[in-house]
Amino acid sequence: MEAPPPTGSESSEHDDVWKALSDPTRRAILDLLRQGRASTGDLAGAFPALTRFAVMKHLSVLEHAGLVVTRKEGRQKWNYLNAVPLRRVYERWVSRYQDRWAGSLVGLQRLAECEPEQPQEGSNMPVETIQVAATVVQTEITINATPEKVYDLFFDRAHDWFYESDEKRKTVKTIVERKLGGHFYFETQRPDGPPDQNVLGTITMLKPGRKIRMRGDCTIPSAFIANMTIAFEPVGNGTRVSVEHRMAGEYPDDLPAGFEEGWQDGLQKLKKLAEG
Repeated sequence: MEAPPPTGSESSEHDDVWKALSDPTRRAILDLLRQGRASTGDLAGAFPALTRFAVMKHLSVLEHAGLVVTRKEGRQKWNYLNAVPLRRVYERWVSRYQDRWAGSLVGLQRLAECEPEQPQEGSNMPVETIQVAATVVQTEITINATPEKVYDLFFDRAHDWFYESDEKRKTVKTIVERKLGGHFYFETQRPDGPPDQNVLGTITMLKPGRKIRMRGDCTIPSAFIANMTIAFEPVGNGTRVSVEHRMAGEYPDDLPAGFEEGWQDGLQKLKKLAEG
């Protein structure tokens, strides 16, 4: 079977990502940014054997590959991990079928290697230890359309960009209400009665054409809360859409990666809608 040749831009983008990942210091920087944003000074301090200039050169390579995005707040420059390029590389070489098998095997390995919990002495009641954590997922994409158009599509075509499954789309509708206090929710049709409704989040901030913030449990049944900020910024003749998804509470280790994948998938579909 002959593989399709990559396009020029796709090949160049992948080359930049592989080059950026080839250095152990740059991989270590990405590991630090997985824990949340960091200033350039903080990152330089994490590598005492390197000069600040050397760390800045590594950051420049990562930024050129799109793996790091930056924001300025006053005099402070913050660095964020952007996993979209990694996702594109992953999708080129790993199919969804292979991904499911690989994920199952990793889960089996973790289950086999973990030690069983010991019950407390003098108690017949089972004891469950719950880990509480906080994570920030940061991702962005550039769309060749005006901020107003992309913003409108975010609300008006939520059903088309949010869900990836055509089969689910037949029975589940995704709705985003364009108002303060509006809901971002699923509506599932039932043949024997009114539809089920499940709220992912409630809009707590609305800056028309520029920014949205939502808060909710994202249908997670455990003690969980998330703040989701979506910004629409003009960049040249297009729009940079950035998502900052902050979560805290009780959740499994792989949940942040699932949210990251979901936002990346949604932003790609939003891009196709706006540019198509």
